[in-house]
Amino acid sequence: MFQYFYTPIFKKKYYRICLKKINVRGDIQMMQTQISVEQNLDHIGQKKFSCFSTKNYYLEVNEFVKTVNTPAANTALFNDEIAKCFEEIKKQGHQNPVLIGAIPFDITKKSSLNFYADHKKITQASSTINSLKKHNNIEVINKSLLIQRQKFEGTVQLALDAFEKKKVEKVVLSQAVEYEFNHHQEPENLLAALLKQNPNAYNFVIPVEHNNYILGASPELLLSKQGRIVTSNPLAGSRPKSQISEKNFVSQQELNHSEKDQHEHRIVVENIIRNLATHCVELKVSEFPDILETSTMLHLSSEFQGVLKQQAPNALNLALELHPTPAVCGSPTNVAKQFILDHEGYDRHYYTGLVGWMDAEGNGEWVVTIRCGLLSENKMRLYAGAGIVEGSDAEAEWLETEAKMQTMLNILNTKIAV
Repeated sequence: MFQYFYTPIFKKKYYRICLKKINVRGDIQMMQTQISVEQNLDHIGQKKFSCFSTKNYYLEVNEFVKTVNTPAANTALFNDEIAKCFEEIKKQGHQNPVLIGAIPFDITKKSSLNFYADHKKITQASSTINSLKKHNNIEVINKSLLIQRQKFEGTVQLALDAFEKKKVEKVVLSQAVEYEFNHHQEPENLLAALLKQNPNAYNFVIPVEHNNYILGASPELLLSKQGRIVTSNPLAGSRPKSQISEKNFVSQQELNHSEKDQHEHRIVVENIIRNLATHCVELKVSEFPDILETSTMLHLSSEFQGVLKQQAPNALNLALELHPTPAVCGSPTNVAKQFILDHEGYDRHYYTGLVGWMDAEGNGEWVVTIRCGLLSENKMRLYAGAGIVEGSDAEAEWLETEAKMQTMLNILNTKIAV
């Protein structure tokens, strides 16, 4: 079995996580961490728009093949169908297939994994952005809240009561708002704004059921795997970003010294260590959280970098072992998840699940599905959440969700006055 402990390896930057392997005689073998970072095929050729991009590349996919909807909780069938689909595509002579898809928050519900015959990474995305259609200001004709503020703040109080009774340590609560537009919206039309306004985010447009799309600009890398190199970048602890630099400086200092925010972040880091370390021979994590800036928020951010064991799972299965992290669910995971399902008041669906891609060799990149919306013709449902821990203030947490929602509101070229 393995045990984990922290020990600083650089003055300010990283902790080394040492993995102690204890054999049957009780002897301890040290493995130190040390790493330098850095269905059928009848549908081939059908168009089905998908996009996944980072600050380093734009993933271009070609020739849609099929969609697999097996729930990720059905592990054996889920993995078998993925393997068979890749094998079938390769038998057709395609050497570089890829899946790009979305997994719901509740993995017992249907997945949406879209397989394509070919893919490539484009390092210069400017031409791609220029080729996308530009959209004019979108007129919003109706706005409806799925969760009223009073309901949200009441659920925060329920969580605080649960903390006092030691039933749970952290719960992430969210709200959702549905906007109706004056006409049908194409996902390509919104992608250009996502890429332009959030160049450092993980931007995605993923087709899901009923001709809907989940799209967004996630700042949070759940897991990336290239060969045996694995990375993760969890976020927890946030402040709204201001246009005034002095206010941002104050917010950064608050995050760095806030016992509540540091505690919330530490819960997430320790959870990822427990789940990822068992698959690694080398692993390190930031000694102290940095501040990650998005277009609308400031987040406490930690970076994980590791080397996987030879027989480690593929990128998607590793990501699923981390999901849901305390950053989007809570801690302990099962208790927090049940609290959400019992009290939050609506179905999150793909929100706080995971989106990303994986190739036939098991390499890929998966991010947490936040700063996102579900597009359905002339409607889009937006989501945002906040981590509730002991000491949280219900009003402040509601305002945090509204600030996070602004990332997606910005792509509509409107402040929404409905």
